Amino acid sequence: MTEPRPRHEIATDVDDIRADLEFERQELESSIRHDYSTSDTGIVPLDRRRPMWHFAGLWTTFVAGFSYMVLGFEIHDGGYSLAATVGIAALGYGLYVAYALLGSYLGSRTGQTHALLTRSIFGSAGSVIVSLFVLIAPLGWVGFQAGLLANLWHGFYGWGHVEAIAIILAAAMILNNLFGFTGISVFARYLVTPVLIVWCIYLVLKGFITDSGHLGGTPGGNMPFWVAVGAAIGFSMWGNEPDFWRYGRPRFTWPVPTYIFAAAWFILFTMGGWMMLTLAGKGDPFNFSVHYSLFGAFWLAFIIATVSQFAINDGNYYESVNAGQNLLGGWRHWRRVYTCVAVAGGGALAAWIVNYKAVNGWFDVATFLAMFRISRPLLQVPSWQEAGVINIPAVVSLLVAVAYGAIASAILPGTLGYDTARNWGPVPLECWVLAGALYIAIVAAVQESPNIKRILAFSRPALETSVPPGAVVDVASEAGEAPSGEVRPAPAI
Repeated sequence: MTEPRPRHEIATDVDDIRADLEFERQELESSIRHDYSTSDTGIVPLDRRRPMWHFAGLWTTFVAGFSYMVLGFEIHDGGYSLAATVGIAALGYGLYVAYALLGSYLGSRTGQTHALLTRSIFGSAGSVIVSLFVLIAPLGWVGFQAGLLANLWHGFYGWGHVEAIAIILAAAMILNNLFGFTGISVFARYLVTPVLIVWCIYLVLKGFITDSGHLGGTPGGNMPFWVAVGAAIGFSMWGNEPDFWRYGRPRFTWPVPTYIFAAAWFILFTMGGWMMLTLAGKGDPFNFSVHYSLFGAFWLAFIIATVSQFAINDGNYYESVNAGQNLLGGWRHWRRVYTCVAVAGGGALAAWIVNYKAVNGWFDVATFLAMFRISRPLLQVPSWQEAGVINIPAVVSLLVAVAYGAIASAILPGTLGYDTARNWGPVPLECWVLAGALYIAIVAAVQESPNIKRILAFSRPALETSVPPGAVVDVASEAGEAPSGEVRPAPAI
């Protein structure tokens, strides 16, 4: 029998939570104002970084919930067994993490958002192009998640008016982003994550314990294997990992425990979706799951569905808002809340356009930074006037990779769906590799040019900073090593 925990340990936990909430309360004002998302405030100080358990809670909400059961539905309908579904989900998530670790480290080492980094790397014109991609692409997911919640409510209660409710929900889901990283992380840690974990464990365990005899066999379907893996990557990836992990400690392997912790819930909810579709037969799998795992308590299903969908769209909106801040946040009278309102309008439009269809795509493209012994200091976020014009090798590489991804994933108009997708391998991973390889090749071809730094759109501060070829400006390896408010130099790339 487990010994009860000593009272002093419980008291310590309560004190830790109280201290955490007090810290977040102090951060709330700055998060509402700018959230370190403009050139004036664009680097998260080391003493503002969060501990690992913040990210474990946040990332759990990003990979769990009703929407990830949809991935299980899709793979099931593609003709895969439960064991194969587990393997596909694990492979897709693993391939995603291979990219995510690079993006996470880039954010934690520089303290900058994905969009702000593009200003230093792609130049002003290139930053506009990339930021528009980063702003628009997540809104497709905003529309999908809002439409899914509206359909869930309709399935639970027969409310109807699905289209109107989805559009209203998409706009309302911006709420937590009004409070920046503090808003989305507190909502995830203290409200959503505990509920999702308990529900997920119960659902999957009940499936194996009481209905394992009905979970064998392989359903009919013809989804190509790599298309299924691409769907798993698409559901697990965000593309703006620097935005979140700039609040983490600047060590490459530091996020690994969080990604592993989140992987368990990603795979389990995908399994849960496969199980519910199989056991529901011709019935609605979401309604079946409420009776199966929530004791028919539709009020409880309402709470779980609503908070989990809001939490997932927190991540989608955070990506778009930070991209919008890069584009607009430098205006003298512009406020972050204006960006949130504008992006919420885009989310509502996306909810209408997406039309509630489960998609396998909306893939982002990773940006690769060259290392040809050409050091690009990232000690500050340049203003638009200080930024280079356009990093032609980077922009060309990006656009080629985007075009390949659109063709291979069949996300162009008239080709949406796995029945028209090409079985060309793990397309998102191929896009990342293609962009990186093409960038390396182009830079290698022009690296001897006397104007190489201008070709690569070095900012004015970077051109004026003397850095030996191949140097890396180190940063403190622990978040607590810098004095309060001090920002250590970021790496040179």
